[in-house]
Amino acid sequence: MRTTSFTRWLPLGLLVACLACACTRSGRASGMPADDPTVRLMDTLRAHARDKAPVCAPDVRLLRPGGGIDLDRLREAGHPVIVWTVNDPHTMKALLQRGVDGIISDRPDLLAQVVRDFDANRDGSPGDLLDADGLIDPKRFDAQGHRGARNLRPENTLPAFEAALDSRMTTLELDTVLTADGVPVLSHDPDLSPVKCRHADGRPLRAAIPIATLTVARLQADFVCDQLLPDRRYQTNHPVDSPEAVAFAARTGLRHPYTVPTLRQVFAFAADQADAAHEARDPLRARNARRVRFNVELKQTSATTAVGPAHGDAVARDILEAGLAERADVQSFDLRAVRAMQQRHPKLRVVLLLERVPTDAESRAAE
Repeated sequence: MRTTSFTRWLPLGLLVACLACACTRSGRASGMPADDPTVRLMDTLRAHARDKAPVCAPDVRLLRPGGGIDLDRLREAGHPVIVWTVNDPHTMKALLQRGVDGIISDRPDLLAQVVRDFDANRDGSPGDLLDADGLIDPKRFDAQGHRGARNLRPENTLPAFEAALDSRMTTLELDTVLTADGVPVLSHDPDLSPVKCRHADGRPLRAAIPIATLTVARLQADFVCDQLLPDRRYQTNHPVDSPEAVAFAARTGLRHPYTVPTLRQVFAFAADQADAAHEARDPLRARNARRVRFNVELKQTSATTAVGPAHGDAVARDILEAGLAERADVQSFDLRAVRAMQQRHPKLRVVLLLERVPTDAESRAAE
């Protein structure tokens, strides 16, 4: 999923005021047109859902004043709204005040603190979104670690998911592409990037390598994706910061903690964390790892290339065989892929990612 910064358009004080403002609610009751394309599109997707209502996941920029998406109308129409990608506490708090159902963040540590401190009913006592044990209550709010913890560890890796679990996120958000042998593995990019990855023997990559040309065996034997990004100042890849990922890699025969994991391995890692935390007498970590959800994106290989049915089928197979139908969503920017998932795998909840306001044609195409 693409990352944006919401605060570039407005001074922080004005931004928070705009987001938190208890202005006159919009929607059908306030006389706005009944043909809002975003609401109509989500209404159509919900009509096709056999079980779970689909989720609307807009870029946070679309919720700024004049951004084009009416949060109140979506919520009045009963559509869950989970916003991406928010990394500053002021905007997180403002969105909580507006009543979003969830936030996806590169900084799960900051998001967890904001949620813990949030006083929803303004009675002076924080923690209204927590359960009796002090964990974030997923029925009240969905706190998602973007690509695990993108600003803390190299993205879409076991150490990144360890960092998200350390912060007690309710959901691990992640990206998938397919290998040459049709295995879903974690990557935001269709290629192994020289900026993010290297040869397992330490040599740098000379050029990008399409993951679709590699079998999963070769991918995991020959490459490691542990490179630190210069614009992510808090990223670290030191093994001491990710002891559980190091231990899991050793137990399961992965060459390196930063080996590109398969989707199945991420599921296994979360289950392993529940067992490890139980043995370490850390009941809250164990409980959270045992219940954590997964938000699995089907990545397009380009902005104009549709996600193939084989990709969605492979992801659905891994989810269902792991017994995670109730704990996993499948998301995409590709409306066709979202509709295909509804048709082919109705047990799974879908999420439509939006980086712009949908057109009327797109709304009609979903019918």
